[in-house]
Amino acid sequence: MSVGYANGIRVMSITHTGEPGFVLYIPIEYALHVYNEVMNMGQKYGIRNAGYYALRSLRIEKFFAFWGQDLDAFTTPMECGREFQVKLDKGLPFVGQAALLEQKQQGVYKRFTMFILEDHDTDTDLWPWWGEPIFRNGRYAGRTTSSAYSYTLERHVCLGFVQHFHQETGEQLVVTTDFINQGDYEIDIAGQRFQAKAKLYPFSSLFTQQRRRKDEVELSGYQRE
Repeated sequence: MSVGYANGIRVMSITHTGEPGFVLYIPIEYALHVYNEVMNMGQKYGIRNAGYYALRSLRIEKFFAFWGQDLDAFTTPMECGREFQVKLDKGLPFVGQAALLEQKQQGVYKRFTMFILEDHDTDTDLWPWWGEPIFRNGRYAGRTTSSAYSYTLERHVCLGFVQHFHQETGEQLVVTTDFINQGDYEIDIAGQRFQAKAKLYPFSSLFTQQRRRKDEVELSGYQRE
């Protein structure tokens, strides 16, 4: 697309926060011009600059993983809930396909999970950062990989991997959906444990759906009148 006097701009519908958004790939000589044009046109829509760390914080309540912190080269799509992005039935071989097929059949030994702190006071308690131990039913079950305050839920949210260890031998066992959902969790922040609710999907999406249904009911009622 073209913006102002600049052309050849590649636009991709990509979101880094879970909300609708676009990424512009701009030739460097046009960068300042495109920025000024977008900011000028966006004034009537309330456009504002947002820092990169703000994006990294806002994505957490939408359960968006961050490459290099939550995910690395040793994380598989099956372990972080991104298996829907891998096409195993296209008949085209790719690097790691055999390992993914094995994980699909046998299960995974760690699972990327979202935690909402329940008894944490943001005014008086220490805030989580990342690397905090995760406890399931009183036993160590992994560590957090990132965290942030959720302005939607008005509480802190942590992301991390849950593992399953045999109580006697310490052997790693398969982590199932039931194993995640049926546990009682705590996050240890500087030696103090806080109760947490575990989710395998974005908790904030429930609020979005509720608001949308409420808006639809109000709108339909207005139209009937």
